[in-house]
Amino acid sequence: MNTPSHLILNLALLRRPVAPAMTWPILIGALIPDAALFIFYGWARAQGLPEQTIWGEAYYSDFWQAMFAVGNSMPLGLLGVALGYAFRRVWAGPWIGFVGASMVLHHLSDLPLHHDDAHQHFWPLSSFRLISPVSYYDSDHFGLLGATVELVLVLAATAYLLPRLNSVLSKGLLGAMALVTIAGYFALQIRPLV
Repeated sequence: MNTPSHLILNLALLRRPVAPAMTWPILIGALIPDAALFIFYGWARAQGLPEQTIWGEAYYSDFWQAMFAVGNSMPLGLLGVALGYAFRRVWAGPWIGFVGASMVLHHLSDLPLHHDDAHQHFWPLSSFRLISPVSYYDSDHFGLLGATVELVLVLAATAYLLPRLNSVLSKGLLGAMALVTIAGYFALQIRPLV
């Protein structure tokens, strides 16, 4: 699933109008699993690697797979939820809990949509990878189906969130993230079919 989709879906599922202060922890938790991927891509581009080498070789190196495993660890996300609950009466407790919960939601939505690029979601307890038959992008593994389900969920979550946001800025950012998802869908799924 694409990063903007995680941001939108996690906000729709976790943010409550009575607790808008938890927006930032939810967004941070939705980003943490993909943070190493952004660092990796920046490093690969700085090395001058071509796209095919980046995604066909470097991405699968042992070093980068180990880095991706940390951010994509469901046990670490659950640890955040547990710490948040244990320290719920302390100022940072709810923040930690919402970061952890958002990470776990990110992992749960990735599980059914990653095939060749499946993560080690149970690290450090296991290096097992759930290889889904469906990919969120790869047409050889029902990518159109995965991307369409993602797009529909993002559009529904956006429609749900828009009237619940108070500021023009937050509505604009949400709309921009939804537009990025729509543009990505057409660029990666529809354009190749034409």
